Order: sequence, then structure tokens, then C-alpha cells
Amino acid sequence: MSEERYEPISCDYHDQLEEAAMHKKRVELEFELEGVTQRETGTIADVYSSNGAEFVKFVAPEGPVEIRLDHIISMRQASR
Repeated sequence: MSEERYEPISCDYHDQLEEAAMHKKRVELEFELEGVTQRETGTIADVYSSNGAEFVKFVAPEGPVEIRLDHIISMRQASR
């Protein structure tokens, strides 16, 4: 099984993700992981590149998860 081709996200959206990580903002992410759409609240610990794709390390109450940036559907600031 081959990995699907990475589709780069906009620079503005990338900047928003990096800002959320830098300021340790609580965010709500909606994303697709292994074909299943999920919505979690947590913090972005890191934004990084690996093997030609970009990822976030997202820390949710259930534990950390790595999400490819082109699998993120939406991000918004979490209500407290």
C-alpha cells in the first residue's frame, strides 16, 4: 500500500498552526486519521517536516498524536 501524495497547505494556515504551537494555545482540531474524521481539543506541541510531508504533534487528553497537515480539516481556538 503506498502513501497518498502530500498536498501542501497555505503559508497563512501553516503560520496559524505555528503560532498556536508557540503560544501553547488550546485548540480544537478536526482531522482525518486512518480514514476516520475526528475532533479533539488539545495543544499543538510541534510543527515539523518529515519524508516530504509536514505534520503537527497534537497533544490531546488521550495522548499525543501526529497528524499530517493536509489531513487537518479545521482548527479553532478552544473555549475554556
